[in-house]
Amino acid sequence: MDFNKFLEDQELALPVEPRELHEQLPSKTPGYGYLRDVQAQVLTAWHDRRDERDLVIKVNTGGGKTVDGLVILQSCLNEGVGPALYVAPDKYLAKQVLQEASNLGIATVTNPEDARYLRGEAIGVVNAHKLFNGRTVFSDDRTSAAPVPIGTVVIDDAHAAIATTRKKLSLTIARPKIGAPVEPDQESMFDDLLKLFREDLHQQYPDGLLDVIERSPGALVRVPFWSWRGKVEEARSILRAHSKHGQKLYYHWPAVSKVLHLCRVVFTSNEVTITPPLPPIAHVTRFVEAKRRIYLSATMADDSVLVTDFGADPESIKNPINPLTAGDIGERMIIAPQDINESISSDEIRKEIVKLSAAYNTVVLVPSNAAMADWPEADRTASAEDIEDVVKELKSGSHVGLVVLANKYDGIDLPQDACRILVIDGLPTAFTGEERLDSQLTSHEFGVDDRQVQRIEQGMGRGVRSNEDHCAVILIGPRLSQLTSDPRAAQVVERSSSEYGRDAIERDHWHH
Repeated sequence: MDFNKFLEDQELALPVEPRELHEQLPSKTPGYGYLRDVQAQVLTAWHDRRDERDLVIKVNTGGGKTVDGLVILQSCLNEGVGPALYVAPDKYLAKQVLQEASNLGIATVTNPEDARYLRGEAIGVVNAHKLFNGRTVFSDDRTSAAPVPIGTVVIDDAHAAIATTRKKLSLTIARPKIGAPVEPDQESMFDDLLKLFREDLHQQYPDGLLDVIERSPGALVRVPFWSWRGKVEEARSILRAHSKHGQKLYYHWPAVSKVLHLCRVVFTSNEVTITPPLPPIAHVTRFVEAKRRIYLSATMADDSVLVTDFGADPESIKNPINPLTAGDIGERMIIAPQDINESISSDEIRKEIVKLSAAYNTVVLVPSNAAMADWPEADRTASAEDIEDVVKELKSGSHVGLVVLANKYDGIDLPQDACRILVIDGLPTAFTGEERLDSQLTSHEFGVDDRQVQRIEQGMGRGVRSNEDHCAVILIGPRLSQLTSDPRAAQVVERSSSEYGRDAIERDHWHH
């Protein structure tokens, strides 16, 4: 018997059609034997358009888009369009992708320089920080070794990946706190840059400059473009001195340095941000040259950012893939007490929620670590960086009680009894000077900040993960109630939704 011929025949027989591929996966765990109707619809629609280089797939939160992304990548590997890379928003979600792949019986690796990834024998799974940074292994500018190739890439939670890209391909320089230990690479950078532009800032924003110097809350001034252009090389010398290995700017500088003269510079009382008008995505050459790029998203306020930030094909992007039905939508009752009775205080609402948490797992989303102080009775607290253990405990089936999570509005699955009451306490906020300036400009143009509305929408999806799930959502804070009642906010949600998404919104009534 010619075993080599037998293996060749097996390779030729590898399925490419994604639904057939899923059916033939030999090592699926119980519960993964069949695709949901929504998942199957997405895979069929993608297969019909698989040769398009840039495709957006919009699936409702809890619709199983991770499984779709993995099956799509495996299909591309079977076709020979590899290597295949799955990009999750952060480390926590990358672990979830690895678990889903294991449940499907799909081979994965976490090191994109692994031979199995390079040979197309396994899907590479990384977080967005690994792909989008100034010293990425996927860049032709890499000097230590050859750049890592990408044939097909899936970007999960594309809205979050865009935020990561903008952060990693820009510079943020913190101002040392009064009396706090100063890191060597930050000892003089903020002060040196402020000194460089002080005269021009005084001419343009005399009061704003004093606010920055005095560390007044809310201080915000932008360096005039003519001042930045005239002194950019002096600024380059200051920044370059702090971009050596082990320093804060090490992973950012190589990409930003190429477009430094185009950047927008904003000082606040706590930091200075230096941001290109668009992320220098051309620095990540292998992503730019990938044969296929698939963007997964549950909510995206504006698909055009995929064109401006990632260089996606406008013709494909304006025609996203949407499921024909929304059978995975669960039940949510959204309550805004302060929209009903303005005399109710936030503390009164919190006290009642604490009582409810004695019987039901209750998850509170707050905009910052400092805001967690409003919940001293919390049984568990966690920031966006250390939520894994808390989420695991909630999903274990045990009663945890009151859990407060800071600045984490997406990427958490809390099905069934893991979360029966979801609380959004306060408006999601933008923290960097660049984000605050951008938010001001957006709000002036449209009346509301699209990103705030999008984060609220994402947050509401944490507690409902299937059509059999249900959850009560309670909104705290007069500004939050006002925003959710603003008809302009509804227009933002409508802009970000396909017909499929609008159907879901119509069923997801705002009960008052």
